[in-house]
Amino acid sequence: MDQRLGLVRAAYLNDFVAILRDVGVPVDRFMAESSLPQNIEEMPQMQISTPTAVDWLAKVGNDINPMELGLLASVYATSSSLFPLQQTVIKSAHSGIKRLEALLGLMLYEDRTLKIRIRQKADSYCVDIQSPLKNHRYNCFQEWICFQAIIAIIRSVTDPAWCPSELSFSSHIRPPEVIYNAYPNTRIFCAQPQTSITIPTSDLLKTYGKVGATALDPQTLIKVTNVYHEAAAWELPSYLRALVKPYLTDGPIKIDSVSEITGISTRTLQRNLKENGSSYSQIIQEARFELACSHLNNQNMKVIDVAIALGYENPQHFSRAFRRFAGITPSEYRTQIL
Repeated sequence: MDQRLGLVRAAYLNDFVAILRDVGVPVDRFMAESSLPQNIEEMPQMQISTPTAVDWLAKVGNDINPMELGLLASVYATSSSLFPLQQTVIKSAHSGIKRLEALLGLMLYEDRTLKIRIRQKADSYCVDIQSPLKNHRYNCFQEWICFQAIIAIIRSVTDPAWCPSELSFSSHIRPPEVIYNAYPNTRIFCAQPQTSITIPTSDLLKTYGKVGATALDPQTLIKVTNVYHEAAAWELPSYLRALVKPYLTDGPIKIDSVSEITGISTRTLQRNLKENGSSYSQIIQEARFELACSHLNNQNMKVIDVAIALGYENPQHFSRAFRRFAGITPSEYRTQIL
């Protein structure tokens, strides 16, 4: 899948948005002029186009050095930026290496355009991250997102001021002095062939809680090295379903808009969907149904609230549409899952 077809959860972009708001950037105006979903701050778990988010950040934050903006967002972020499932899985792992293993597997599941491997060095481990955005001028934004997640995990078993041994950016943007001040004991490189972060083995062996770790599990290296094979690459229909979901609050997004976001012509999108046994109208219906089920699983949301969240002005229209797709009403669906 080419560099236009990456996805990232809105939670990570929201960390950048919070920094931009703090420095007085008129975020709402810039958001209204963009092709991003307008309510991303209200739906952090939704997935949005990575290239669209990166391009938007480059435009909106043009008065701030991109590397510095990435640093500020990484400092602002906490483990709460992670998907709830990620938080649960990671907290159940007691050693640094196990938490890292869980994180990398979930990162690869979230963004299936990434490739990640872990290499053993003399007294450390190096996590290499390869993204289709590698040659994008502002790839440093995505690099910081990956780094901030890994750093947060290691800090959870060490201390809040922990720093990696090395940070290597593929971005050619020169880091300002503030980066070196934030990581005084870290070797920082830019314009590298590979994005990577190096972590001392001793830190990976540290534990949280009563469970001890005396040695690195020999299977961990193999598991993390090959884990991206377990996350199947996005097929176009599943990718598009994830992409359109955040826009459904304002009604179905037109295929021309999706074409602009993905960089794929409308005709090519339609042809590729047909080859996959689907159509754009079917994608919208399936995305709406998946989103409806997700909302209905939340017992705190009334059916009318779900209808509004999906862009239906009339809850009866929502109920009829749901029944046509699922064969049961939203209320009957909710009864079945109780």
